Amino acid sequence: MPSEFSIATERKTQAVNITASCQSLIGETRSGIACFNIMHTTAALIICEDEPDLKDDIVRMAERWLADLRPFRHGRYGAPNAEAHLTSAFAGTALTIPIVAGKLLLGAWQCILLLELDGPRQRKVVCTIIESQD
Repeated sequence: MPSEFSIATERKTQAVNITASCQSLIGETRSGIACFNIMHTTAALIICEDEPDLKDDIVRMAERWLADLRPFRHGRYGAPNAEAHLTSAFAGTALTIPIVAGKLLLGAWQCILLLELDGPRQRKVVCTIIESQD
């Protein structure tokens, strides 16, 4: 059975560390894999370091990455968020992370970041666990 949490973002574009919230969703699972999915097409999940200047760089990249491609056709329908959709599609909306000894197996500097691309909004992250039978 999937578990989930919601988070309210505060800005149009931002990177939010959600590692602790994701860890809390694995409950008593000792070993397996956790599949995290953000249930939106204008946000993404990434693994990166949670360092303030790097998060600022991620936001700047997300805001400017597709600027040379403007104008977007999607915007002509009154939805000026084509860049958010495209960045989400390429950054990804899902992550699969091993669970070892009851913890998400992440490197020393790795964190799960929610990349908000069209905020502020209420976002939902869902976790499905495939538990090892060993």
